[in-house]
Formats: sequence, structure tokens, C-alpha cells
Amino acid sequence: MKFTSVFLSIIVIMITLASCSSGTSTLSTAPNGFIHPFTGGEPREKVALVEWDFCQDKTGKGSPSLPPADTQWTELTIPHVFRQSGLDDYSAGWYRQIIKARKSDREKRFYLFLEGAASVKDVYVNGQHIGQHKGAFTAAAFDLTPAMKFGQDNEVILRVSHLRDEAANCLSKSNLYYTNGGLYRRAWLIKTGAVHIYPDMGSTGVYLTGKDITAEKAALEAKTYVRNPLDKDVEVSIRYIVKDVYGKECNRFNADAKIPAGSIQPVTASAIVKNPKMWDVAKPNLYTVSTELLVNGVRTDAIIERTGFRTIEMKDKSFIFNGKDLIVRGVCKHHQNEHQWNAMTDEQLHEEWDWMSDLGVNMARLAHYPHTRLEYSIADERGIVVWAENGLAGQRWDRKPVTEEIEPTPDGERITREMVRQNWNHPSIIFWSSGNETFQEVASRYVEVIREEDNTRLITYASAGEKPDADFVAGNTYQGWYYAHYMDFQQGNEFCSETGSGCWPSHHIPYGTIKWRVDHFEPEEYTEMFAEFRLQTVFRNNIKGHPMFLWWNMREFYNKKFKGNRNTKGIVTLNGMPKDYYYLFQSFLRPDYPVLHLCGRHHFYRRFEPDNGIKAYSNAAEVELFVNGVSQGKKKNGDYVQPDSVKKVDNKDVTVTGVKIDNVFFWKATLKPGRNLVEVRDNRGLSKPMIIYQKASEGKLPVPKDSLVVNLTSSNDNNPAIFIDRPVEAQGPFYSEVDGSSDNTFDVLPEPVKGSCWITTKRLSESQNKTDLSFKVTKLAMVYVMHSTGTSPAINLQKPKKSIIDVAKAFDEGLTKAGFEDTGIKGIWRGHDCWFADYALWSQKAKAGDVINVPGQTLDYVILIKPL
Repeated sequence: MKFTSVFLSIIVIMITLASCSSGTSTLSTAPNGFIHPFTGGEPREKVALVEWDFCQDKTGKGSPSLPPADTQWTELTIPHVFRQSGLDDYSAGWYRQIIKARKSDREKRFYLFLEGAASVKDVYVNGQHIGQHKGAFTAAAFDLTPAMKFGQDNEVILRVSHLRDEAANCLSKSNLYYTNGGLYRRAWLIKTGAVHIYPDMGSTGVYLTGKDITAEKAALEAKTYVRNPLDKDVEVSIRYIVKDVYGKECNRFNADAKIPAGSIQPVTASAIVKNPKMWDVAKPNLYTVSTELLVNGVRTDAIIERTGFRTIEMKDKSFIFNGKDLIVRGVCKHHQNEHQWNAMTDEQLHEEWDWMSDLGVNMARLAHYPHTRLEYSIADERGIVVWAENGLAGQRWDRKPVTEEIEPTPDGERITREMVRQNWNHPSIIFWSSGNETFQEVASRYVEVIREEDNTRLITYASAGEKPDADFVAGNTYQGWYYAHYMDFQQGNEFCSETGSGCWPSHHIPYGTIKWRVDHFEPEEYTEMFAEFRLQTVFRNNIKGHPMFLWWNMREFYNKKFKGNRNTKGIVTLNGMPKDYYYLFQSFLRPDYPVLHLCGRHHFYRRFEPDNGIKAYSNAAEVELFVNGVSQGKKKNGDYVQPDSVKKVDNKDVTVTGVKIDNVFFWKATLKPGRNLVEVRDNRGLSKPMIIYQKASEGKLPVPKDSLVVNLTSSNDNNPAIFIDRPVEAQGPFYSEVDGSSDNTFDVLPEPVKGSCWITTKRLSESQNKTDLSFKVTKLAMVYVMHSTGTSPAINLQKPKKSIIDVAKAFDEGLTKAGFEDTGIKGIWRGHDCWFADYALWSQKAKAGDVINVPGQTLDYVILIKPL
């Protein structure tokens, strides 16, 4: 049982914090620290509620009874999603806390603040229902005080439901992505004075707005919601202290008001800030505003917020930001990773923003729903502009008959208002979005809602043909992926809210080939062509014709597209590995940062023509290629021209002439059969190597004299085995096929196998590929066998596969007879279906001259050899 003692845990955070709703993580990039908005001075106390008791609610839809006294609770920490407990996303669960409150706290107010939980939250204190909030992605504050018992323990029980019917029509579900039920964002216990700053619609209760902004001065308007729960009127004074970007006080002002008994009242005041430093792209000038509430001269509450001065408007289809043209180049982003799904930690979110900063974007579309305030705050501090979205997404593609979000709803309107109010003070947000690929009439109503709330930002919508009455409508454009030819992108697309194509590291085609099949065969080489053309268009050939360009997506994410597992359009994989074209983006986005990258390292065994080519991405003026130490010539930036292609026009083949692409270097170099050392060197002194293998035109590959492995044989002539003499890579493929028939990949490598080479074959879980393998080692080495076990992590929600378990058991028996031992190391990797699967690791220490035999089974496994 979890206890929270509010009188032992007074948290007064006056240090550098990264978010308006985060914990104690810091950022070094800000000119001065970001203070958590729910942190004030002594009158406001705040405790992070990390540890909870949990149990499933099996009562189903309706008004459930509280868990019985004999409930078996499980201890866990948040963020948490039901999947982590082996429950379906569309489940319901109970979370429990015990809060100790002292007798002297009778005049205080206690709030439970939830940054996000999917999707319907009901709060109970000592058995009494406190309130409900619907919506998976906006925050909610619950006043616990009416049911609190002072001087004793208080049981706080939170029910979170993502049952389909309960979570309907509250902008919480979409066919475009997974919403994981559970308490997946942070939770806080907040204690204030009796008269306090009210968390209006889950906001901080303090709204800061810059007005009449010039180089000489700006008006700073402050609106604060004050709640008086007492049975008498009170006179209050609100004191504002403004500090500039260097932490120096630049103004202070007051507002006095009478707050009637039992009421919540907004109090507005304003002051002038002289010579304001503008918040701008890559210039995150942030002001700090301390708001103190005083009753009879005594502080009863205090909050510290950050804000920035900036202006945004549209003129002639251009964005005018702080009086200048703004060309936005960026990415879209979900709130999800591969291991934790939606239950991401602050550190993991910081890491994603590190990637975006490293990439060089100046904008992020935080799709398709409100993200945690931490993310908007990081954008504030890094000078990255943001598109914020309300959660209405994808209903256009729902199976008929469509039953949800077909018309505006009170919950939809409330959640849209919550998005605006909760994130009001973030200068990075310059675009509000009323939805994505949904019903025009519904999105149009939410445009109106946003206009009612905020006239200082632009309102937009991500369209697949719909045209709601927003300030501008952006387009989700996929020429060359779902339809048309990839070069058709150059037609229109002024405001590109998303575009992209998918790829998987074990899918390959010859360079210059146009071949792909959405969700089934998604080769890296095609996506590279697709991206190359788009980036040349928006960064070189027609910059002003595309004032907005956003790639879908920064990171892969789970959905039911590729193999029913994920959307593969991310610039980085779901587990965070940069794809080759990450470096192409970086070369355009950061022209002053030296980029040099060799493409195709995951295409480690090449079966196409030996001279199919070598490609590199770089923003250097000149790059030289070496193959096995021999120069293949220098190429200048701008030399590369994409090959001609063909598209259908009126059912006739029409030749499309290839275009010049900057930052791409290509050589028609010939690889020799077997192992090849490939290296590129640029004129700035940078170099990048990789080792790849080329198939022999006939016969076996040559074996170097100093090879660690010799006499390698496969008992199956249709499944040759090749020794790959280079270190195995985390996240990389290990089977040899590249046609979509062998899509297994490693995840994180266990420590013992790091630095190992490996033996590649066709996928061994296919019965026709079963083979016995034999080889000799030429020096002292550890030989490892990693194999699937037939089980998978609980978060997969997959049952154990008995047939695979039985085969794995038989394989273990064969390994034992062959001299291998179980290391006891277990882990996860990805099966051919791209889902995580459990593996076991076996090993055998081999001396020079030892012959190793691995009897075959129809099971996913790989042999790794590490010299000692």
C-alpha cells in the first residue's frame, strides 16, 4: 500500500526544471531555468505520486463498485499503461494511494493533478466520489478536500477506464494510432492555502499574454483565476514579479480584487516590459513571471510561469513571425516508444527532443492530440515552434458505419478548450489544430471553439481533402506512396502538414528502382529517392513555394499498418535508431554542421549486380569513395542526378526526367565477391567506413586466410550460410534475405555478444530453410546461439506459442548434445512479424581448430562468434 505524507514532503522547486508539468529533469540549453508552474513558494506544496497500488476493474461498463477489501493489489510505478500489466488497451483499472493529512491542514486545499490518463478518470476519497474527467490527453485537477479526513489516513482511489463505450466521443481514440489505457503520465498531490489560484480547466490558472509588442515595449497582460471556497467574501491582492531572460527583475505589478464567497473569479492586470527580447526560432528568450496570491497580506498561494513575446500572422500565404517571413521545416511526432508504448518517462521525451535538435528542425507538429506540457516547455527552451492538435483524428477512414466523433460533442469542445488553456503560456505554440483527416463539419466547429479562446495564434487543420474554416488548411500529401509518382509532390503542397514513406532495414532493391508495396514491402532505397526529391524541392528548388514542410514522422509508432505492427515512416525506428535518410535531413537542415554518412550498412549481403552502386549523404563540397583501399573517384556536391523513371498518365507510360539532388553522392563502383571495405572521405577531413559483402556470380565466396571461421557448411543447398566478419549491430537485421521474407532484427544486444561476428542464412523459422550448420574456428573464441523461445513480453498481449516452445525445447536438447550451455541470459528481439519475442542465449567456448556443429530446427536463431 502506498503512503504519501504531505507534511513530510514539502517540495519547493526553485531550480531549473524542464516543464510546466514535469519533475526535476533539467535542460542546459535554456538561458535560465524553467520553473514548474505548480511550484510556488511556501504556501504551495507539491508531491509527485509515483508509486501506486493497482488492480484490474473487471466490473465492466457502468458505475462500478469500489474494489472490495480483499482485493489483491499490485505495486507499480507510473507512468503505466494497462499493457504493462498484460491487460488489453480497452480495459479499466484501479489505482490506489494512502494520503496522510495532519490536523493543522484543515484550512488547506488538496488537489490531485493528473497530467494525462486514458481515458475516463473517476476519483474517490474515503469512498466518496469526487469527480470525473473524460479525455486521454489533457490534464485534470480534482479537489480532494471535501472528503479528506485530517489527522488520519485518507484512501484515494482512481479509476481509469479505456473501455470502448466509456471512452467514446471524447477525442481519445483513432484508427491512426494506439491509445493505451492507463495512468500513462505523471500525477501530483498539490496543497494550497484556502483561497488559492484555481487550476482552471486543468491549467495553471495563470494566463500570460503579450500585447502591442514593439521593439521598444510590450504590454504583459496577466489573468489569474482565484478561488474562494470560504463562506465569506475576501479581499485579495495578486503580486506579479517579472524577470527577464537573464533572471533580472524588470517589472512588478499588483492587482486587487474582492472574491465573493464560494466563487471562482478571474482577475486581470497588465504592465509594460521595456525593450522586450523576442522569443524566436533558435532564440528562446523566456521571461519568468512569479504570481503570488495574498489574503490580508499573507501569501496563500504562488505559482511561477514562463512566457515569451512573439507575434504570428499570415500574409499572402506566408507566415510572418516577429515581422519576418518564417519558413518552417520540421517533423511530426507522437508520444510513444517501442518498449513502454505511451508510458514514456521525462528522460525518454527529452531524448526525442535531443534527436530533433540534432536533426536541426525548427518546427514540430505534436500530433494528433495534446502532448504532455514537458514537450511544449522543451520547445519553448530550444526555440522550436509547435503545432498543437486537439485529438480529433482519422474518423474519415473509420469503417462504416462510423459511430464516433461524427458531430461536435460537449466533451470534444471542452477538451479543445483545455488544450488551449492548459498550454496558453507556451510561446513555442504558434499553431492550434482542430483535427486531422476527419469530418469537416466537426473540425469546423472546433475551429470556432479555438477562436473563442485565442486570437493570438493561427488556427490550422491537417487535411486529406477536407476544408474547415481555419486560418489555413495544410495538406497530408503522399504522392509516390499511396498514390501518384513521387515527383508529383512539386505540384501544390504549399502547406505540407505531413508527407513520408516507410522503410524497413531488411527490405532492399537495386538503386534507381521504383518498387514498393505499402505495409508489405518497404525498401530503404525507394524511401531514400522519395525523401531526396522532396528535400531538394523544399530546400533548394522552391523554398518560398513551400512555407511549411513537415515529415511524417520523427519516430516510427505502433499502429496496424506495416505487418499490423507499426507505421514505418519514422526518420528513426520505433526503438530510436536513425535511418540512413536521417543524415540527408540533417545535411539540409544544418548546412554548417559537417554531415557524412554511408548508406546501406544494413544491406550487409548484396545479391544485386556488383556495380549497383554506393551512396553517401553529405553537405561537404566534395567526397571521395574508396573500395578495398582503392579510390573510386571524387564527386562534387550537386553532381548527382536521380535516374529517369516512368509514371502513368491517362493509362500511358510517360518518362519522368530525373533531377539534380544536392547532398547526395553516388558511385557505380564494383564490389568484389565476399568481404568489401567501403570508405568515404570528404574535403573537410571526415571519413566513414563500413563492411559489406557481395554475392559471388558463381560458386562459394572466397574465404580470407585470416578468417575466424572456415569450412562453413550448410546441409541445405537452398539455404547457404555466410560468415559475416564484422561486428553485429543492435537493432540490425541478421538474416540474408532482402525481399521481405526475413524481417527479424535484434533489439539491444546482451553484453557478452557485443563485438561478435555472425553467420547469416535465410530465415530459419521457415521449414524449407531448415539446415544443420558446421564450421571450424581458427582461434580461441566464444560461440553463441541466440534463439526464440516461443514466448513474448507481456506488453505484446500475445499468448505463448506452444508449437515454438516445443521446437525450442528440442533445439536446446540438440545444443546441449553439441556442447553448448545455457548462459541464463534472456532478452527480447523482433520476430519476422516485427513484434518483440523472447530469446535465450547459449554458448560454447571453442579452441583454435575446434569444429562446431549446430543441429537445425525450424526456429528463429542466429550463431555469433566472438574472438577471445
